[in-house]
Amino acid sequence: MRLQIFEEPLLAFHQNSLHVDIRAGLSTFGVFDKGSSGIPVPIRLGVIGTTATVDGVRDWLEHCKNGVLSDEKKLVALWPAFPGMTQQVFGTSLQLSDTATRTITRHELMAALAKPEPLQHIVEIFIDHARDLAAKSGLHVLVIAPPHEVFALGDTPGTQVADPPIDELQEPAPEQKAPLPPALNFHDLFKAQAIDLQLPCQVLRPDTYGTPVGARSKSRRLQDAATTAWNFHTALYYKAGGVPWRLARHPSSLTTCYVGVSFFKSVAGDTLMTSVAQVFDERGEGLVVQGGSANYDKDDRTPHLSRDDAQRLLADGLATYRREHKTMPARLVMHKTSSFNAEEKEGFTRAAQDEKLEVLDLVTIRRSGTRVLRAGDSPMVRGTAMLFDEAAGIVYLKGTVPYFQVYPGAYIPRAIEFLREEGETNAAELARELIGLSKLNFNNTQFDTGDPITVRAARRVGDILKHVPTGKKVNSRFRYFT
Repeated sequence: MRLQIFEEPLLAFHQNSLHVDIRAGLSTFGVFDKGSSGIPVPIRLGVIGTTATVDGVRDWLEHCKNGVLSDEKKLVALWPAFPGMTQQVFGTSLQLSDTATRTITRHELMAALAKPEPLQHIVEIFIDHARDLAAKSGLHVLVIAPPHEVFALGDTPGTQVADPPIDELQEPAPEQKAPLPPALNFHDLFKAQAIDLQLPCQVLRPDTYGTPVGARSKSRRLQDAATTAWNFHTALYYKAGGVPWRLARHPSSLTTCYVGVSFFKSVAGDTLMTSVAQVFDERGEGLVVQGGSANYDKDDRTPHLSRDDAQRLLADGLATYRREHKTMPARLVMHKTSSFNAEEKEGFTRAAQDEKLEVLDLVTIRRSGTRVLRAGDSPMVRGTAMLFDEAAGIVYLKGTVPYFQVYPGAYIPRAIEFLREEGETNAAELARELIGLSKLNFNNTQFDTGDPITVRAARRVGDILKHVPTGKKVNSRFRYFT
């Protein structure tokens, strides 16, 4: 057993310039693929909402065009100003024309709110407008801007915590049910209906561009105005086809593909869970592959795939990777929030052998109940790892960040526990990779998000796919799910 603190992984920006911080790297060097022929100039937006929300989004985008100042005087690295969608940073701009907006009347909205299951009816209204705009050539991203009343339908009382509870990073047994079913929300229902659109959508809350309304809304505004602008504009760039940053890769390292495997139930929770794989390359581009049904193991009370379904799931994931990259990775790392049983190991190994992959690492990840204590009052340093042996350990993906010179959280951070069940990569390298993968969330420009993108994507994809009707065509790119 040994304690080790890993240095913050470097990120690559324009012309492979390196920096540990996302916003400093973007401001100094620009996005990774700035100037690429695949990036639209300008990025043409469509906006759907009420008259008030469409006007609010338009005014806010105009306000952000020339940058958003930060009120921070001390922790300027943690809360920097947003420079705007400039040529230096993004190499493009945003464009919103009057013909690319659709407004929902107050009468339409109130009529839908008065019906049984109002969210379903409201989603249908927005989807109709979305399909109309998507059919018109020239747009790159749709911004969906419902009013406060729509989001209030899915808001449930509760306090935010820094990390999910330990069970949220483990697949629950059938008898482990939440006291109340998860509330439906507009974001997930809309994304499920829009998953076959050939246009990515960004759902935008009024709190982002307007004044919070009510106590619940006020509790949501945890970001300063500049950070909100950073996150929104970077997400739009990603959804328009861009790569804002990528992990720096050592020339001698094997080309690696990361796969997150998860399971989700139907909304009613009374059907077998279905498997889904999220395939990420080193650039952070995610591809979603749906698999077969899963069964619960009565011994460990977690869902598992049969041998054939495991083989088919990974084979489909690798085929998707090949179509995207015209080649295969030399190494594949699979993250799963429940253990791998013998059939899964055999099925995944067969799929990797069929494609002649050199290395296959099967790694279980879950929130750890073990804590490492640090002298003094400061939380653990992000990147601290306790390595139990060559295959297992815990690592803190949240904690005090030396670059920021502060712990940017409000709660005691929890570590991630990992166990390599098959493979050859040592625990130190697996911990280092988990730290790096926590910096590949293109919806958040503060890099200490606390979860590797493989696990975070697993939750987001499952939350949406459980609402997708059977037989509906699903766009495989992860940018359509965020």
